Amino acid sequence: MVSEFLSYTQSIFNPLIKLVALLLFAISVYLFYRCRIIYGGKLQEIATLLLLGGIAGVLASAFRIAGDSFVAWKWGESAGFLALAVITLMIAFFVRMKFRNIIALFESRPGDEQK
Repeated sequence: MVSEFLSYTQSIFNPLIKLVALLLFAISVYLFYRCRIIYGGKLQEIATLLLLGGIAGVLASAFRIAGDSFVAWKWGESAGFLALAVITLMIAFFVRMKFRNIIALFESRPGDEQK
């Protein structure tokens, strides 16, 4: 029973987890898109990179689901997740380089009241 529950080919959790991952990436793309529209400056640049990473995640997840039916499409999963990894690395470098600017946005300024 436990082996069927955790089986890649027989368990309902395999396709369910793939669909949940796709849905979560799609929601993140929408949220990063909204952030990109609302905010400007450095936050917009970060939101743009996060948006690109989310798009790569959506594509990789979609290829992951399609790759179960069409084995020839499995390359898309690897390419999408590689793009996601590269974009995530770019975000990490960008945030590290601009960390002081980001901190300055959240620091309290003289005259601001603490609630």
